[in-house]
Amino acid sequence: MYDYDIQKRFSEKNAKLYRCYLEDSLYKSNSVGVKVSRGDKAKGGRKLKGFYDELCRHIFDINLNLLEQIGDFPITYNEQSNSAAIAMALSCLTPYVMSEYGVDCKGVDLREDESQNKKQRRTIDFWCATEGSNGFDIWIESKHLWLNVGKRARWEFDSSCIGRIKEAITQVRDIEQLQLAERVGDYDDFKLALFSINVYCAKEQAPDMSELDSIPYVVAEMIQNVANEMGVRPQGVLCSALDLRPSIATPKENIYHLYEKEYLPFVLLCGVVL
Repeated sequence: MYDYDIQKRFSEKNAKLYRCYLEDSLYKSNSVGVKVSRGDKAKGGRKLKGFYDELCRHIFDINLNLLEQIGDFPITYNEQSNSAAIAMALSCLTPYVMSEYGVDCKGVDLREDESQNKKQRRTIDFWCATEGSNGFDIWIESKHLWLNVGKRARWEFDSSCIGRIKEAITQVRDIEQLQLAERVGDYDDFKLALFSINVYCAKEQAPDMSELDSIPYVVAEMIQNVANEMGVRPQGVLCSALDLRPSIATPKENIYHLYEKEYLPFVLLCGVVL
């Protein structure tokens, strides 16, 4: 039976094929926090960062196990295919997890788009709560993105991805309105827009892989910039990187790079805290 051991998964032994690390340059613990009644901001910010890092490692571990055992890599497909892995990863960290959390939103003024205000009901992708008196709640909306980093690519999200980023951020902001309308609990909570991101390139357009070292930061900054353009100031942005570059040009390249004509240098999980 699979043991979901992230220490074993991301050990030095496996570093010759892949590694996992957290890019946190756009996250300051003392600027991120829940209500003071649950502890000071810096403490809350540190706890969330630790939780996020562990969550992402579990998500990557679950996906890598599927890839190695049955040749499927759900995190690279779409947000729906990765939802089971997110729920499983959350359940590795806390027993308090719900997916597709249903909310009555009839009569709640959510946004300027009147069509959205006519909805009778909506769901929130995930809710979870950590254990203990100093625990916290997290609301999560997830979306899937992609970024071409080939030699001729501009390292920019296309219009479809930008639309998805805006949609997730808007959905997360809606939760505050639902709380004000007392449709969901006003917990001591964090709200998180979670993006899984395929960083890919055609093999014939592959750059020098060392040139991609900054990609996790670049992606986090691009997502933060989209939020800023919406008039949203995130509390912080964290980007967990599954770096698959070590497996390129090894006997196991075809296992970790599914598509015959493409490389997948990174799979990212970028979390925007609102």
